[in-house]
Amino acid sequence: MQLRKYRWSRHYESAEEELFDFLKVRNIQAERQDIEAGDSIAPRAHDRDVQIFCAEGSVSLRAGGKVFSLQPGDSLDLPANTIYEATAGMTGVVYYESQPR
Repeated sequence: MQLRKYRWSRHYESAEEELFDFLKVRNIQAERQDIEAGDSIAPRAHDRDVQIFCAEGSVSLRAGGKVFSLQPGDSLDLPANTIYEATAGMTGVVYYESQPR
């Protein structure tokens, strides 16, 4: 897996319900996460590849020496052992995190 940002939705204004359907149709198991407005998660890494799907709000993720801004409909692939940290936007963020098989 390569570190990359892409769109999971073709719609500009996506919603959590749309993401839930997207994941279900593709049989993707994902865990719902949320970060309150302005809060951050400390630097961390996973021992497996991770996909992040933004459902609501916004988040700024720093990984691999780059900054990625995710809005609803955006995804980010994080290769295993990539150290990343995140800060939620002005309204917080709801995202889903999956470890592909």
